[in-house]
Amino acid sequence: MARRGRVAAVDFVNPMPGGGVRKISSKRLIVMLTMISLIPFSIPTLILFFAGMLPTLVAALTDRSHARYAWICVGGMNFAGLSQAMLTLWFGHHEISYAIHQVMNIGIMLMAYSAAAAGWLLYFTAPPIVMTVMLATSKRRAGVLKAQMEKLETEWGKEVASRKQMQEEAAAEAAAKVGGGEDDLL
Repeated sequence: MARRGRVAAVDFVNPMPGGGVRKISSKRLIVMLTMISLIPFSIPTLILFFAGMLPTLVAALTDRSHARYAWICVGGMNFAGLSQAMLTLWFGHHEISYAIHQVMNIGIMLMAYSAAAAGWLLYFTAPPIVMTVMLATSKRRAGVLKAQMEKLETEWGKEVASRKQMQEEAAAEAAAKVGGGEDDLL
């Protein structure tokens, strides 16, 4: 006996490139068909989006780093610059002619592309700034730790020092003894 109000999920077969089979649920198929059916109604948005987001496409295609941060920086700023025009299109005249008019408007494209340039600037300048701040912080922290170590050495003696530090001091003393003998020969 089937329950009322629920649609049974029918699995459709979709061949995979490796020879395997992937099943697509009916819910997913309905969502995909709905999205495809909405494409004719969103052509003005797609026109403006494609023309305005070209710097993001270039960043995505040219970024070869493992993390791929370039297209994220450029894309976020680029979308922020294009958002005003998108909102005007959506809540104003959502027509193909108006979308083309906005693409031809130098101010809108200048805003979107300038924001993308700011994204590139952020991508190139943020890592050195962060590295400089982290380097200064770690140097400061190393100084504080060294001062604490010296304070502990004065209170507890040289036994508190690490093995590496003790080995370095022993090597320096041995080098001083050997160096002292050479000065006597001259």
